[in-house]
Amino acid sequence: MKGHARQLMTVRVVIAAPETSLAEAARLLAGVEISGLPIVDTEGQVIGIVTESDILEALLGQAAVETPIQTLMTTHVVTVDEFMPADSVIRLLREKRFHHLPVTRQGTVVGLITPQDVLRHFVEHELPAPPEAA
Repeated sequence: MKGHARQLMTVRVVIAAPETSLAEAARLLAGVEISGLPIVDTEGQVIGIVTESDILEALLGQAAVETPIQTLMTTHVVTVDEFMPADSVIRLLREKRFHHLPVTRQGTVVGLITPQDVLRHFVEHELPAPPEAA
């Protein structure tokens, strides 16, 4: 596939700080059409990610709503530069089975790529148009 990560990513990404509460993280994800919340330090560098599954598990497991999300976040986060070739991004998603890839510009989050984003790109740009309804 031609192109770069920036052509696959969702740009309406929301980020949070490590001390953000479980309740606030749930509100942030419920208000947008993404399923992952990159966690950034004071310089804007990605230090973790929390997914809707992490939040649901914590809430259903009766974690305190004041719990800081740094206790829930995955700390081994792979990010991709906005100009990484699309083929490399797709290979990374497939081989590593990642569901959330934060996209960065000079280390700062500018987007997020999920398998849904790749599927949407294929439907909009790669697949032939469906026949028109009669």
